[in-house]
Amino acid sequence: MEIVRKFRANFNSSEEVLLFIRICLFITALPLLIRFLTLRQLMKVLTWPASGFSGNRHDEDYKESIVKFTDYILTRNFWIYKTTCLKRSLALYHFLHRVVADMHICFGVRLKIDSPIQKRAKVLEGHAWLMHNGEIFSDGNPDITSTYTVTYCFPESIASAKNL
Repeated sequence: MEIVRKFRANFNSSEEVLLFIRICLFITALPLLIRFLTLRQLMKVLTWPASGFSGNRHDEDYKESIVKFTDYILTRNFWIYKTTCLKRSLALYHFLHRVVADMHICFGVRLKIDSPIQKRAKVLEGHAWLMHNGEIFSDGNPDITSTYTVTYCFPESIASAKNL
């Protein structure tokens, strides 16, 4: 009975249950997509036209559900369901770009200096995040995100529009 109560607390409709399942299946397939597709091919897959099902795409609760379910799945830290900025950004972009106008995914790098005790080895560190209307969207710490140099944004129009 406790499971049913928790289930009802997190899902308001059968459409939300289906959305959760779709997000879970997508995140399950994501490592294979990342491994076998180039970035250009991957972005084409992520921006396929929407199918007939999507719930009420203009509903704020629907958008919040996408973020909530994606974060829930990726914070399980089990098997392939581990939070990385790349998985999170790709999953959110895949589901949100159809319902949120002017949604972009950005990839960036910064120089990371390991430990001062070591030989001060310099390593590039990558990050992925979403941009909406020129602002960082749903990123845990936008101040850290701003320390990365943008190397690629999709769709490309944001890079030329914002001179990134």
